This record gives sequence, C-alpha cells and structure tokens, in this order.
Amino acid sequence: MTRAVRKKAPARPAKKPARKPVTSRKEKVPEPPKAPPAPKVSEAEKRAALAASAEAMRQKLWGSQGQPLTTVEGVTIASALLPRGRPHWHLLTFGLGLTGFELSLRVQKAKDELAAPAWAVTLLSTLITRARAGTLSADTNQVLLLSEGVAPGTDSEHFGLVFAPEPEAGSLVTPWQTVPVRLAVPVTRDEAKAVREWSPTGLIEVLSRVDPLLISDLDRPSLLQSPRARLLIDQRMEKEGSSLSAMSAEVSEVSKAGELVTWKLSADAVDTLVSLLKGRIGHLRPFTVVSGDTRVEVVNAEQPAIDFTRKQLTVKLTLVGARQLRSLLRAKPGTYTFDLLPNFQLVVC
Repeated sequence: MTRAVRKKAPARPAKKPARKPVTSRKEKVPEPPKAPPAPKVSEAEKRAALAASAEAMRQKLWGSQGQPLTTVEGVTIASALLPRGRPHWHLLTFGLGLTGFELSLRVQKAKDELAAPAWAVTLLSTLITRARAGTLSADTNQVLLLSEGVAPGTDSEHFGLVFAPEPEAGSLVTPWQTVPVRLAVPVTRDEAKAVREWSPTGLIEVLSRVDPLLISDLDRPSLLQSPRARLLIDQRMEKEGSSLSAMSAEVSEVSKAGELVTWKLSADAVDTLVSLLKGRIGHLRPFTVVSGDTRVEVVNAEQPAIDFTRKQLTVKLTLVGARQLRSLLRAKPGTYTFDLLPNFQLVVC
C-alpha cells in the first residue's frame, strides 16, 4: 500500500518591517537683521521741506511773478496774474500742508483789476480756518455750503463749493509725504443741489469740458440753464445716484422720552438730508449725518424702524418711507412727524 504524501506549502517570506521615512534636519535660516527704526522727523523739518517744495512749485507755475497777499493762522495766501486759458488770478496757500493739503483758487480777472478780488482772499481765509479746525479735508467728494454765499455782500448765486485736483499745481512732494493741492470751485445754488443728489466729481467733469482750468467766474450762469448739460446731468444723476456717504450738520442731537425718539436737526442741513434721501436711499445706499460725536445712520430696510442707543440713532427706511420724509420735510423750524414712523419725530431748529 502506498501512502500519499502531502506536500508542504512553501513558507511565506516574513514581512519586512516598514522602513521609517528618513527625515533630514533642516538647518535654521538666520533671520535678516531688523532694519533700524526710521529716524524721527520733527515738525520743523517737515515744515522746511514743504516750504522748499512749495517754492519750487511756485517758480514752476509763476516764474518771477506772484506776491503774498496776507497771512492767516500762519498760512500765506499768494497770487499771480496768469495769461493761460483766459486772464485770471491764481491764488495759492503756502503753509497749510501739515494738515494734509494746500488750497488753490482761480478767479476770472475783471477789467482794469490790479489785484485779486477781496472776496477770493476772504474765501481762502475761511477755508484755512476750517482746515485748521478739522472741518475741511483733502477729499474731493465733498460739498461745502456757505450760508452767506461765496462772495458776501454780492448778488451772486454761487453759495457753495466743490473741490478738484489743481489742474497745474499737482502736489507738494517731500521725502516724508506727498501733499495734494485742492482747487476750490464755486457752484450755484441749483448746481449744489444737483451735486448732493449726484456727485461733486461728476459736476467737475462737466465743468472741465467748458474750462479745463476751472476758473471761477461769479457771473457764470448755472450749468443747468443749458438744456444739453442739464439733460446729461439728469441722466447721470438718475443712473448713478449720490456719491456722498456722509453729511455734517451744525446741530444734530438725539434723545428719547418714553417710547418717543426725537432727532433735533439744524435747518441748514435739511436740504442736504432731503437730497441724500433721494440720491442715497433711493439707490439702496446708506448715509450718515455727523455733528460732533453724534451720528445718525440712515439705511434701507424692508420695514421702517428706529434703533436708538446713546448718541447713536439708526433710521431704517423703505423707499416709500424715504419718499414720505422728502415730501414732508422743510428747511423751516418746526416739528415733523411721519405716519410710517409713529414713535419718531424730527425737530428742525
């Protein structure tokens, strides 16, 4: 009898232990040495550098012409008679730069006029005071309303200002800063209203087509008297809305008694408020009313409402609510109430 022999299965090779990944030790890269702190620059050094840059700009623009007219709060106002464009007085401030900008004004020369008109010097003096007080900035997207008019004592309808980059002066450049020069451009009453609903820079674009140097002439008729210009402005205003996201008021105070919230607002701010209700809220954009440390936010919402906290008021408006406020508000002292906001009143003072 033969016996079957079972063959043994070949032994499986033992598993080799997993090889540990080889890690290389990274050498520490030495950090670059820290740059020494920038040397502190004194106000006197900055002032001297700005004066040197201003003198270079004056020589470039005026050559040997130009003379100082007056000094206001340490700022010199100088002028020169220039033939470029049409004959005009060019006024510049020198010494305002530490606030962040300098000012410029170009004024149409009247026949037989031997010096820049007094109203132009007074206007720049007022702007210097406002800049020193922090109520005027280098921003070109702002409108300055002057209740007494640009030229007090005259019949001029130019009672507002917009600001543009100076066409020729450019900027003062020093090793530490670049200071823009802002040209003040008087605008008429209806132009100022259009600007609030639209855009200061937009109006400057239209004016620049007529006069690239933006020379101020208080006898200039309003752009809105031109059918062609008015059509263009109306179309852009309707399409673009207002670019002004904030406005200031001489008085803006908020208080609450029980459930009633009261917003006290000076009459000088009402027309601007009405314009922004159309140009901002009408285009679904918020805006802010500022006076001192009090802020009133006006925003779009699905339901009208009032949110009040200490020195902060938020007025939430639908498009219908904004139209109601616009239709009822007047720049006259009084108390104004609104059906859509039953626990709110606006007191114009």
